[in-house]
Amino acid sequence: MSDHRITMTMLGAQGSGKTTYLLGMYATLSMGLRGYFMYATDPDTDLDLAEAWEGLCADGSLPVPNSEVPIDYEFVLRHGVTSLVDFDCQDFRGGAATQRGGEGSPADVAALAERLDRSDSIFLVLDGQHVGRWVADDTPAHLNPAADPMKIARFSRAISNLCDRRRQRGEPSPSIVVLVTKADLLGKISGLPTHEALEKTARNLSKLVKVIDSEGVTAMLCPVQLGSFGDASAASVDPALVDPQNLHHPMIFALLHYLDEGIVRHGEEHVRAVERQLDEKTQELAGLRSGGRISTFFKRDEISRKDREIAAGREVHDEAQARVTAARVRAEQLVEELRNMPVYRSGKLQIG
Repeated sequence: MSDHRITMTMLGAQGSGKTTYLLGMYATLSMGLRGYFMYATDPDTDLDLAEAWEGLCADGSLPVPNSEVPIDYEFVLRHGVTSLVDFDCQDFRGGAATQRGGEGSPADVAALAERLDRSDSIFLVLDGQHVGRWVADDTPAHLNPAADPMKIARFSRAISNLCDRRRQRGEPSPSIVVLVTKADLLGKISGLPTHEALEKTARNLSKLVKVIDSEGVTAMLCPVQLGSFGDASAASVDPALVDPQNLHHPMIFALLHYLDEGIVRHGEEHVRAVERQLDEKTQELAGLRSGGRISTFFKRDEISRKDREIAAGREVHDEAQARVTAARVRAEQLVEELRNMPVYRSGKLQIG
């Protein structure tokens, strides 16, 4: 287990590929990729995922849709032998995010809303075939809600509300990964070379997912695929075409944002607060010691107490500074892993 923990929630319409992404991501990272590894803390979960991946690779069997009972996952991401972060994941069925709540609604609808409110990272999962059609239509700024199978407006509004609530609580906005599954279909459906379809998607993403234009929001566009399956049926694919791409990047980005916003920025604020306290105590101690021998004699207990407070404060300061430094070094390594990925900071597109 690590010292850090991220609550990650996936939003996506039914059939968008949330469960399949988790399966491929875990299979990729459990085998190790460029020094990064992931394991499930529950051995049965590890076995379940391994068997599902073997089924995909052997006979092309894709995961069955989830029931109304969310599936819990506890993952640990490591680099070499160092545990970096624990990921708390729950896999909800697609309808849990789009159904109306209230009395008589399935329990997972309210459970997802509650979980969303405490999430550190949101993965918004969009089906590549629908994104491809949007690109083919020249990326319109407004989608007809009745004809939007991705339910983007609803998800974007929910994420925007979450960001507002977190800011009101003095917390950073969650990281947002716009996860485009079945990325092999982008070029085929849009009629453009895949790299041009991706570039067009990146340039115009704020038309599709308007929340990424919000101040203080950091997001990344990440096209992923388990293979070049084309217009395969929902139940099975050709196992010979299994070829995972980019599946680890969303987890890396979630950790990078957590380190940048949750550890470095807030840690630096804490270090500065401790430094101010130390300055005040040091001045108080100097004042106690400047009162002359007789005065100092009668105040020696207070001087001794102040010395202990300063020593303890310096220890807290050094530990906090070391934590910030370690997080900054790790973040710099993660930035290299995400080089050339489209990243949005308060609506401004950057290439990582």
